[in-house]
Amino acid sequence: MLQEHRHQKIEAYLKQQKAVKASELATLLNVSIDTVRRDLEVLEKKGLLKRVHGGAILKQNKDNVLNKLFNEREVNHLEKKQEVASLAIELIEEGQAIALNGGTTTIEIAKVLVEKFKRLTIITNDLRILGILGANKNFNVILTGGFYNPEEYTLYGKQCEEVLSHFNIDIALITVNALSIEHGLTDFRIHEVGVIQTILSRTKYKVVVADSSKFETSSYITICPLKNIDLIVTDSSLPFHIAEEYDRHNIRTLSPS
Repeated sequence: MLQEHRHQKIEAYLKQQKAVKASELATLLNVSIDTVRRDLEVLEKKGLLKRVHGGAILKQNKDNVLNKLFNEREVNHLEKKQEVASLAIELIEEGQAIALNGGTTTIEIAKVLVEKFKRLTIITNDLRILGILGANKNFNVILTGGFYNPEEYTLYGKQCEEVLSHFNIDIALITVNALSIEHGLTDFRIHEVGVIQTILSRTKYKVVVADSSKFETSSYITICPLKNIDLIVTDSSLPFHIAEEYDRHNIRTLSPS
């Protein structure tokens, strides 16, 4: 297949899927991974996509809040994230095994856990969370291992997911980039998706922690329907009509009264 034809197919596929792994493109185009990587490099230089670890995402407007880098998201809606964290820790009991995936909201939860609890086992793929939890010497903290994503300060990949698959987790506090009744949980972080899905598959009580700005928005990659989640914890700014609509769909939400 000629390079120009491959580029056209990659563009068309990305417009449809929003995000794609290099291995998927190699199969689709019947070429090697190295050929796909060269094609993605050329298309990135043209401004048509953004390469990420293991694949590419569709180039979006730089002002799209769902695609801001970690350091920008960390300060966005900080008070709401702290409100979510304060409420979410009320679901936790001493001695439990907890999973926290990578994200700015779970970082705020980690800060509160260090202050409020004495004995927990906490599994995470986030290096910043690891650093925070290290302040409590009584915690049993488990880092997953895997490939390092320097933009998100997280670990990902098959090794990461394999480690997670061996644990029986009491409660998972999961942060995502977007959630909606129609699309469920979605995220633009292509490698975080597999991590989240593995955590959910090993967890008794599945909780999404999301500030109110993330409701009824969607991102590139689907994680799972909202019916697979036991509870969504959010802040007091969630509009009443959205809370009502979620209730009508039997989707449980919890926010400060």
